[in-house]
Amino acid sequence: MSDINMEKFAVPEFVPERYVKELAKSCVGGEELAQQKEKIQSLAEETASALKKNVYENYMQFIETATEISHLETEMYKLSHLLSDQRMVLTTLSQASVLGNENTLSRESLDNHDLEAERLEEERKNKLNSISEKVESCMNLLDVPDRHLLHEGDLLEIDAEENTALQRMHVYLFNDCLMLTSWISNRRGPMRYKFQTSYPISTLAVVNVRDLGTVKQAFKVLAFPDTRVFQCNSLTIKKDWLDKFDVAKNMHIEKENLKQKKKDSQDKIKHESLESPSLSVEELLSPQIAPLPDWLADVTEELDVFIVERHFQKTYDLMIKAQRTLSTEEFVTHPQRTEILKKIEQKQKVLTEILLKELDVTHNWSPRGGLRSSRHPVLILNKFNMTSQACELFLDICNHTVKAHVKAVQLEGSIYSYVKQVGEVFFCSLSDALTEFISLFPNNKLSAFVVWASMQLRILMSQIIKQVFTPQCALDSILECVQSLREQCTLFCEFGLDLRFQMNSCLRSPIIKALREYKEKIVDSMKTKVSEDKWTPVNMHTKAGVNKFLSQMENLGLILVRYVINETWVDLSSSTIWFAQSVITVQNVGLEIVTKDMMDVVDECICAIFSSRLKFSTGNDTTYAHKNFKFILETVMTHMIKKYKDKVGYDNVKLLDLAVEYGVHIAPPKKSNITYTSNEYL
Repeated sequence: MSDINMEKFAVPEFVPERYVKELAKSCVGGEELAQQKEKIQSLAEETASALKKNVYENYMQFIETATEISHLETEMYKLSHLLSDQRMVLTTLSQASVLGNENTLSRESLDNHDLEAERLEEERKNKLNSISEKVESCMNLLDVPDRHLLHEGDLLEIDAEENTALQRMHVYLFNDCLMLTSWISNRRGPMRYKFQTSYPISTLAVVNVRDLGTVKQAFKVLAFPDTRVFQCNSLTIKKDWLDKFDVAKNMHIEKENLKQKKKDSQDKIKHESLESPSLSVEELLSPQIAPLPDWLADVTEELDVFIVERHFQKTYDLMIKAQRTLSTEEFVTHPQRTEILKKIEQKQKVLTEILLKELDVTHNWSPRGGLRSSRHPVLILNKFNMTSQACELFLDICNHTVKAHVKAVQLEGSIYSYVKQVGEVFFCSLSDALTEFISLFPNNKLSAFVVWASMQLRILMSQIIKQVFTPQCALDSILECVQSLREQCTLFCEFGLDLRFQMNSCLRSPIIKALREYKEKIVDSMKTKVSEDKWTPVNMHTKAGVNKFLSQMENLGLILVRYVINETWVDLSSSTIWFAQSVITVQNVGLEIVTKDMMDVVDECICAIFSSRLKFSTGNDTTYAHKNFKFILETVMTHMIKKYKDKVGYDNVKLLDLAVEYGVHIAPPKKSNITYTSNEYL
């Protein structure tokens, strides 16, 4: 079995069918044939990869070569036309004569030529009229004197993005425009097609479309802002259409050149008449018009190339350069100045529409490019005095970018780790957006970013609140999540934007609701706990259990070593221990999670829990129950009053009133022993 290499396929006389037959004969078994198939596929992939690499490396050369070929094709067409004119002139001169008979024949030939021209004109009008009769709501085809039909036929329109069939079309190509019509399904009378639209030849660009999947023998018509793709029935029909499009474009170019030559000749005659010696020099003296530089004469074509190649910054720079050059004294009176400026203005509109579409998130936008990918379009739109539109579209991009980043965070592990990661991703994305916004827009647009950032924060908080503030989530976990978000928001303040007020306003209602629901749970469970309590010490079973209990209570601020008896027993009832842990947790979490305007809610919850517990204890006359009642008043309540004042700087008035009601004596704070030698600091 011979090895497979590229040389076998590169020879001109290579025949695929014969090669496959020889390969099938030489291979032994299906496994060997499968190996040969894999080798051929590998060679095909390597060849395709090399070809693609060469295309990418020489992409700019392809563009430049295509441009040069187009220019050369135009020049060759002009040269062919000049040679044809010269041939006609030479033929006329060779047939000219001063004899009478010759002149008579010449006049007869001219008369025949006029008759032929009249016949052709009549045929042209009849053809256009017959088209008008077939097309419903057809435009006036006879309004252009020299319009004539070049080609027509049925085409299948394909969706430019989905590559799916849209509708059957009948297309007419004239020398000055392209007319699109659709088939009438239930037609009556001579009308067969319905007029859709028409495009001038000057605004059209026809691009060949390579065969891909089900789309074969297709070509693309670019007529800004529309892009239409048509599929032909065969390769021959496609070639005919492309050739006719080239003919139409060349005829348009020739017509424009003739107009320019005619205008130049008229200007020359006018200039010569002004320099005639029959008129005074003082009256007719006019400044000599300087010729346009080559780059300025071809500026519109160069702008088209830059736009197609997506060199938007080069397009803008060339526009500004051309406008400034035409505003100088040398070209301010040039006859082509107004026309060139008008074309530049049209290209500017095309460029702005493309840039706006680049920033439109509904038009093939991807978050992978990040915010930097929109930098150049935004800067160019700012220079075109379209800052408001650019700002709105940029913030829309920021909105989709932030959503994409937050959505990428997966809910794995604890709710605290998820909220922490979401907060970091959100504020990091927000800081990137703010940095980019400041570099792109003036300071008077910062208010728009502040409004947008506040709205984004409200959206994020609404999502987090639904996941965190649930009955299943413990109060300690809620505190961890809220503290994590506040820390991230505080760090974001370093970028110059403080959103803490907006965050706290979003958290106010759910925090109040969570504290009150937790209070209701404690109050509802308290009656059962107290009624079912056996009012005996609690057995921790082991010394390790006792140490763990003492550590937990010490974290809450209570030192209960003196309540340990017999090494493993705690001289407090189970309901008392549960109450102490619950009410101190409410106060500790409440003081950390609320803001100053919500302190009354914390006071309300603490006072309600204590009131309920003390009311339940009044009906129990056992000695051990009184001992636990005393512990709650003198130890737990006193500790909470002291910690409250240490945390906020003032007393919990409601809890103090409750303590006085039940005869609890609160020791006043110790007086300071600091003495001053003078009254300077008093």
